Amino acid sequence: MADPFIGEIRAFGFNFAPVNWAMCQGQLMPLQQNPALFSIIGTQFGGNGTSNFGLPNLQGQAPMGAGAGPGLTPRTVGEAVGEAAVALLPTDMPPHNHAIAVQTANATAAIPGGNVLAQSVNGSGPRAPQVFAYAPGAPTVPQGALAANALAPFSGGSQPHSNLQPNLALNFCICLNGEFPARP
Repeated sequence: MADPFIGEIRAFGFNFAPVNWAMCQGQLMPLQQNPALFSIIGTQFGGNGTSNFGLPNLQGQAPMGAGAGPGLTPRTVGEAVGEAAVALLPTDMPPHNHAIAVQTANATAAIPGGNVLAQSVNGSGPRAPQVFAYAPGAPTVPQGALAANALAPFSGGSQPHSNLQPNLALNFCICLNGEFPARP
């Protein structure tokens, strides 16, 4: 395998940075000790550019390609976007209602698939009693016949919720010493 490029970032499945690599944790690096890396990444990830510069911080972040694709917002190297949690405001989820299909018959099924909500009953059998809440067939209760508070209008409660995609934690490291990448 060829030598890595200075400034190259790789994911590692162990909990330390190999020799000539540093963890991508946003730490400041002394410019005088890392002039080659500074000449490549500059202060895109922080630092003052006179005595230090910052490394990328990929802790709790998902890497994203720079540039612009069709219908995408242009992104530059070093730009951090997104939030780990967001609060839904009423403007994000305006008040709305949901229709519900209901029958007046006694329920005969414990699962909703292919059934509608019905008059619940306790089942019996050799195992613990099962609660039946659904019945097959078409709804028999007109939409407006339920109590007014049965399906109250809903709107965003301005409470934060997780906005994270499923992920797997790995350590991202940046190459400090290696082959200097040639520009085309």
